[in-house]
Amino acid sequence: MENEVAKKPAQPIDGFAGYEDAVEGNEQQTSNRVIQGELLKFSNEASWITGAGEELASDLQLIVVDVGRVVQKWKDGNPVETIILAPGQKFPNTEQLNARVPQKEWEEGPDGKPRGPWQAQHVIYLLDPRKMARYTWPTGTVGGAICTRDIVDRTQWMRKFRGANVYPVITLDDMFMATRFGGRQRPHFNIVKWVSLDGGGALLTPTELPALESPPTAPEVKPPSAKEVIDDEIPF
Repeated sequence: MENEVAKKPAQPIDGFAGYEDAVEGNEQQTSNRVIQGELLKFSNEASWITGAGEELASDLQLIVVDVGRVVQKWKDGNPVETIILAPGQKFPNTEQLNARVPQKEWEEGPDGKPRGPWQAQHVIYLLDPRKMARYTWPTGTVGGAICTRDIVDRTQWMRKFRGANVYPVITLDDMFMATRFGGRQRPHFNIVKWVSLDGGGALLTPTELPALESPPTAPEVKPPSAKEVIDDEIPF
């Protein structure tokens, strides 16, 4: 019998599928880039802008394709050390990390007070499906954490009904957040629809999912019988 493997023709790889920009010996550094595509910021004036200062349109629809978490050590406005957390891994205690750093290495924070160099951040990765342009929004603020938890929670629930390959399509928005100083606007993702991406991770043309016409229902679960609890009939 001929070798079945030998019968299979080699799969051609073009310059797109086989593209690689890593330098030999530096694969980890290249794959661990936190910022992918263009940097996004949420300004103090509650507007969404790029790293170059360009304001994004309020009706721009972006797909939230991934959520990352990092802990970085900052110096002179730049990260000098980065810890990328794996899915399910808890944030390290940044207070303990900063306690090991001499106070002379601390820098002034947004409130004017000294702040330790280690900071925890959420990192949201977005895609413009019209232009296949990528954006990255890193945030270490309270409002940013609320925005992140909200989109993660909604996506997790939708995936229970639509499957693991479902992603939210959002517009960049803001929402009022009460604070001890009277309140301010915080970042918010307004979900406009849901799409399904290829299960292999390829960013193909998204397939728009139908909206849930009515609240989903789950079958009623009956409590266990006495026999199931004690694995025997109750004698009377």
